[in-house]
Amino acid sequence: MRDPSARIAVVLVNWNGAEDTLETLASLDRVEGLDLRPLVVDNGSSDDSVARLRARRPELEILETGANLGFAGGNEVGIRHALDDPATGWLLLLNTDVEVDPGFLGPLLEACSDSAVGAAGPMIFYADPADRLWAAGGRLRWRETVTKEFGRGEADGPPWNRARDVSYLTTCCLLVPRDVMERVGPLDPVYFINVDDADWCRRASGAGYRLRYEPASRIWHKVAASTAGSYTPLKTFHTGRSNAIFVRRHGGPLALAAFVAANLLALPAAALRELPRGNLRSVRSKARGLWRGLLDPLPPPPSFDVAGTTMPREARA
Repeated sequence: MRDPSARIAVVLVNWNGAEDTLETLASLDRVEGLDLRPLVVDNGSSDDSVARLRARRPELEILETGANLGFAGGNEVGIRHALDDPATGWLLLLNTDVEVDPGFLGPLLEACSDSAVGAAGPMIFYADPADRLWAAGGRLRWRETVTKEFGRGEADGPPWNRARDVSYLTTCCLLVPRDVMERVGPLDPVYFINVDDADWCRRASGAGYRLRYEPASRIWHKVAASTAGSYTPLKTFHTGRSNAIFVRRHGGPLALAAFVAANLLALPAAALRELPRGNLRSVRSKARGLWRGLLDPLPPPPSFDVAGTTMPREARA
């Protein structure tokens, strides 16, 4: 039986973004009546993030990775640490560039009261303009990109105000019961950035769980604050690589063929678009990422032992 009053470990991965993280924590301060345990994983920040966080929040629990493990790798560290505490009943994965409504957790906890539900996610708005949707749930697909968020750029309205099962929820804000996380495993650090949430959702669905979009829960998201743009060499490389790894892991031959065909069409189109901007480097980086993702050795997903503690990757079957 899942206890809605059990401790909620809030895992936040900080990378050179102390002010955003502090603003997210301030919005969590307005949540009342729940046992929240914020846990910040500093992912090898090269600025003074840790000092600033400790100066403003001396009580805050901070884990320092010492290197940038990527979003999924940082979350894995936080998830495993949170589950070492037997009082932890829930994992809330939350971006460090969001503002939450004070009542956002109640509907997510209610959605997860059904033991068949493996995770729940909110209605997510852009921070600016604050009345436009960034995601109202989503779905998985075998295309150039493997996720599609519902409602992107649209105004709040009847199409998005119905709670429903979906095939994809973003880890921008994802509530997962402890029993589900222990069974499915944490986010996979093989995805440095991007697609780690799609992979986790696919693994959860494969374990028989439903994923629930809950529009009564609402947050606001400062998009791309940690990557400083949407089409840069760093991001395009990892987007291409992560999408290819996902399709290899979860798609059959037809899905892989459709993915490769979609990218063979998309890359020349991207080159034509980016050439006038002097940004062909980002297109080449995406091609390199795709190639790496299609050919690199593919490790098994991360998992836990029976007690929920760390099982080294090399020890897994």
